[in-house]
Amino acid sequence: MTLRLSPTEDETLARLARQFRMSKNQAAAQAIDLAAPKRDHAEFVHRSTTRLLARYSGLMERLAEV
Repeated sequence: MTLRLSPTEDETLARLARQFRMSKNQAAAQAIDLAAPKRDHAEFVHRSTTRLLARYSGLMERLAEV
């Protein structure tokens, strides 16, 4: 597969690859994987929100009183 990038995009990809010590191909693949919607994303958001609300409920109540 050939990926056609503008010079700016190519430099951004090269910078990411250097930063994470991987090839530009690996950096592009990882970026695609992170950006692509996941089928279980809604469930992940729900679980995360529930967990964080339980963890910080006392703090949020105190902040609401201010």
